[in-house]
Amino acid sequence: MSESRTGSVIFSKRVGRLAGAALIALAAAQGTAFAQSAPAAQPEAKAPVLDRAQVDALLATPDKVTFIDVRRADEIAASGTVPVYLNIQVSELDRFLPYIPRDRQIVTISNHAGRAGRAASVLRDGGFNVVGAVGIEDYAAKGGTLYGKKFVTPAIAGVVAADTRVQVVREGFEGTEGPVALPDGSLLFTENRADRIVRIAPNGAASTYLEKTGGANALALNAKGELFAVQTAPSAIAVLQPTPKVLAAKYEGKPLNRPNDFALARAGDIYFSDPGANPGNGAQAPATPAKSGFYWLDRRGKLHLAADDIRRPNGVALSADEKTVYVANTAGEYLIAFTVKPDGSLAERRDFARLAGFKQEATTASSGADGIVSDEAGRVYVATNAGIEIFSPQGEALGTIALPKKPQNLAFAGKDRTQLYAVGRGSVFRIATLTHGVDRPGK
Repeated sequence: MSESRTGSVIFSKRVGRLAGAALIALAAAQGTAFAQSAPAAQPEAKAPVLDRAQVDALLATPDKVTFIDVRRADEIAASGTVPVYLNIQVSELDRFLPYIPRDRQIVTISNHAGRAGRAASVLRDGGFNVVGAVGIEDYAAKGGTLYGKKFVTPAIAGVVAADTRVQVVREGFEGTEGPVALPDGSLLFTENRADRIVRIAPNGAASTYLEKTGGANALALNAKGELFAVQTAPSAIAVLQPTPKVLAAKYEGKPLNRPNDFALARAGDIYFSDPGANPGNGAQAPATPAKSGFYWLDRRGKLHLAADDIRRPNGVALSADEKTVYVANTAGEYLIAFTVKPDGSLAERRDFARLAGFKQEATTASSGADGIVSDEAGRVYVATNAGIEIFSPQGEALGTIALPKKPQNLAFAGKDRTQLYAVGRGSVFRIATLTHGVDRPGK
């Protein structure tokens, strides 16, 4: 290469380096000017972390909400989840955006809300209405029930086979009480804080059956198909359908406190508990209430006080042959039983069965005993702190079924009455059994 050619190349390289440096300097100057003139970038708003109450409320409106779980399958299997529309990793979300409904609220789920929040950001960027993120472990720690977290029964002879799944039918209701079976196999229960009655179809679908129920807490049916209720606003024993009618609202001229549960016999006698207002729920007792206790409303319509010394009478049920009535004492260690005489009156009060759910603490004692139901073989099922405790007709303990949440009341339903339903704390659970509920109108 000639000297002149070499010089030209060196010159060109120098010019190139100088030009590059000038361009870099210009770019830096422009960048500085832009940084000085442009407004500071705002931090991206994070999806709010939803608490348990918010999640339960959203679960109760599946027609309006889509849940998307961004965990791995092994994470879900280890800890469970809530009903979801889609399970997919965050990195794959963009491919599935066309399949996610845009007319619904979106909730993202992960073990912790952080990862769920990242998924929420992707969906927000895609134009979706993301209302929040859920850390499933936090939800469970606050008492939320998780689908996929397996609860199974022990083997109880004649009742349930070993490892029968406790199915979560639905969650997020505003109170769950007073279940009773309908002839078509469906179940009614009271969503008492919402003042309505809900129907659960045999396939698990939920729908509103009746609203403005007078604060109904417990339900029963007679052979004519009339729907009876224990009402709390105001307190009464009443017929809701087909023709509303109050059967009893006072005892010896004084209003009832706050009736809780009842049992309706074929002959028309009604046995009900009236523990008064729950000290923990802020309910107001009547100014001049009748005595708290256990009552018998006879078939002629006269009200009798059967016992006024049960500390906290709660659930009530008749035996299969209707010769015994059972009363749960939430504050006591034993399930109480009375013999039913031919005229419907009660005698021979006794402690029927000792409850495993009984807990004695420094200043309080409670079994948590609540709803009761019996099966065709005369076995007795009681909702307690321990779950569903099951006893023989003689009061011998047969076993206990643990549930994801503490149950409040029980009923057999389904077309063959082999499905044991438990309701409580806003949830409905179902267990397939080896036995049948009593073949009579409930309860």
